[in-house]
Amino acid sequence: MTGDSPKTYESEPEPRSDDKSELFRADSCRVEVYRAALRGDWKAAETALNWDRSAGCLEITEREDRPLHIAAATKRTVFVRNLVENLNTSDLALQNKHGNTAFCNAAVSGVVEIAKVMYEKNKELPTIRGGGQMTPFEMAVLLGNKKMVEYLYKITPLGDFEAEERMRILVATIHTDVYDIALKILNTDPSIVTPPPTEKKGIDPQVLLALQALAQKHLSHDYGTSQERIWERLVSIIATVPYVPCFKRIYCALQERRQAGQLVKRLWELILTLPDKDFLKIIEKTRILTDAAKIGNVEFLTLLTQSYPDLIWKINSDKYSIFHIAVIYRQERVFSLIYDTGAIKDLMMLYKDNKNVMMRHYKDKKGNNILHLAAKLAPPSRLNIVSGAALQMQRELLWFKEVEKIVLPSDIKMKNKEGKTPRELFSDEHNKLREAGEEWMKDTATSCMVVAALIATVAFAAAFTVPGGNNDKTGTPIFLNDRWFTVFVIYDAVAMFSSTASMIMFLSILTSRYAEDDFLFTLPAKLMFGLVSLFASIVFMVVTFSATFFVVYKEETLPGLVAALALLTITLYAVLNSRLSIALIRSACWSSRFMFRPGKHRLF
Repeated sequence: MTGDSPKTYESEPEPRSDDKSELFRADSCRVEVYRAALRGDWKAAETALNWDRSAGCLEITEREDRPLHIAAATKRTVFVRNLVENLNTSDLALQNKHGNTAFCNAAVSGVVEIAKVMYEKNKELPTIRGGGQMTPFEMAVLLGNKKMVEYLYKITPLGDFEAEERMRILVATIHTDVYDIALKILNTDPSIVTPPPTEKKGIDPQVLLALQALAQKHLSHDYGTSQERIWERLVSIIATVPYVPCFKRIYCALQERRQAGQLVKRLWELILTLPDKDFLKIIEKTRILTDAAKIGNVEFLTLLTQSYPDLIWKINSDKYSIFHIAVIYRQERVFSLIYDTGAIKDLMMLYKDNKNVMMRHYKDKKGNNILHLAAKLAPPSRLNIVSGAALQMQRELLWFKEVEKIVLPSDIKMKNKEGKTPRELFSDEHNKLREAGEEWMKDTATSCMVVAALIATVAFAAAFTVPGGNNDKTGTPIFLNDRWFTVFVIYDAVAMFSSTASMIMFLSILTSRYAEDDFLFTLPAKLMFGLVSLFASIVFMVVTFSATFFVVYKEETLPGLVAALALLTITLYAVLNSRLSIALIRSACWSSRFMFRPGKHRLF
């Protein structure tokens, strides 16, 4: 067992028989204590300690771990408590081969109770560094053990650490989402971000890392809308109810995002106090605007631009603004911020940089303007947020049409270095997606039309073979005056008409020409109405079938059982097809109208 096997010792001279017995007993003691520490078996360990009081400090692995190291790493709280009582204060500071104390193992384990037991015995443990010269506090931060981090923060004298180490810990807390501790560190000592002018230090690289980490974390503002505050308050109340862990997780997630927002705001306030030279260097080196725009971190961007509005004019080395990046990575929430600029969005197209080049002429290495970027196929991670090639094609068309609205008329016909206009580039880039969308639509329509045809056939036949039969003399149904017979007739007729309507819709899809613009609204809308009609026909057909039993078996319990099974069938169908149905309704009714509407976030 590599790293954990009991340590063996070789004797130099041949020992006497009494010495051999003593060595055998010592090795047996080590093995017994090792096993006991792994299992948390205090009784077995106590027996060994009674025989040899030094057994609690024996090196029992090749890493020179003591029993306390093993017990702390395996989270044996009771064992640790009993063992600590039998050790001296100095024994708790013993280090293994890698320089780690048992307290370091406790910090890594995340069990606060174990750390408390050790700390009460030896108050110096938080300051004893382990492997890599890291303190137990930093180890806990790197592993994201939040409860342990909160406890160790209270007992660790961070003020005695070097500023560089405190900044490194701050960055680690951001990476592991321990934002409340990050805020405390920053508020306690703001100088780690903005050193006094007398020190004449450059920008600490750790500050850049902190900003880059936050740019990739989704967060929320302190303020938020009144609806958001009410919702968060409601979730916080429900989270206190026992046996409702899901709400507690939601509340914790909301708290994390709010704390992240507070951290960004505080860090940004400190950065704004830097000289302009250092401030601009941060913006250029970190690419925080680009990183935030890539993942759609609109909260981060608005928080920064509200305190420094000129950021919307900044471009990266590829000559892309945050809006160009939003187009490339299909982040509609970031792109929608452009509507908050009002007339400034038109001025942006005429804006000249320090090289006297207009933003409307900003092109990448292939000569693509912002509309060319919208014409390119979206990254797979953003393309796959909707299911089905047809709906993906619709989303791409919506993006192209939206960007087309804001560019200058001359940009629409502008050619890149390959000699392609944005529309030509769109057709080339999306040809395979269009073909896949056509195949997906046809397969779906064909399968659904078969089901609709079967339902129409059954509904048509049921209208002329009514339950109970007809009167031989008058030809009228025997149960004509029964209320359940009326239900049977009405729902059978509705099932017939809705299935027929769905067949018409699916037939229309099969005969479509499948031009690019057909995917924008026509095809998704037809498929949506077809599926809704098909679902309605299935529901009405099941109700018709159930009504038959109420007509024939009036006084028995059988109709109730059939109705329950019918409800189960309808529910099963609705659940299994809910994802596609929601995606279609969202695409046909919501995306085409509201995908790019201005949100609650404001740039200014």
